[in-house]
Amino acid sequence: MSTPTPPKASRVRKGVFTLKTADDDAPVVFSCSPTAVTLTPEAGDAGDDLEVLCGSTVTGDPAATKWTLNLTSIQQVEQADDAGKSLVLYALEHDGSVADFTFQPGPTTKTFAGQATVIAIGIGGEVGGTAPTSEAEWPMTGPPTFTPVEGTQAAAKAPAAPKGTG
Repeated sequence: MSTPTPPKASRVRKGVFTLKTADDDAPVVFSCSPTAVTLTPEAGDAGDDLEVLCGSTVTGDPAATKWTLNLTSIQQVEQADDAGKSLVLYALEHDGSVADFTFQPGPTTKTFAGQATVIAIGIGGEVGGTAPTSEAEWPMTGPPTFTPVEGTQAAAKAPAAPKGTG
């Protein structure tokens, strides 16, 4: 009997982050701007129970999980990154637009993709020697999909649908 291989935690490092709105010819790479990228699920609200005239109670239906693309980014307002863009200025320019995004946490991890509504990122911060960062919470249009690293499986995968959604 062979000894099972223990799992290895993935590290968020040396990854890739891209955005593409309808105004962009190709995805814009912002891998050197974020200090943190997180795809965050939040359980949907179950809704309130309603009492009807006859005395019965109608139970609220659970809502779908809400997803958010959370970013912390350095503020490049004086100089653009290697892609010729600043993530902060890109977000200001595309505020309110829906963007396709890809996020690969590391070179050997799956790539996650989805759509999020871009919201302008804060500019400025404390006076002093520490480079300012800004945080953003961009609502996603649904759950992310993921693509395994090349050489494993080729098809993109989506999370399972919540129970009761048909």
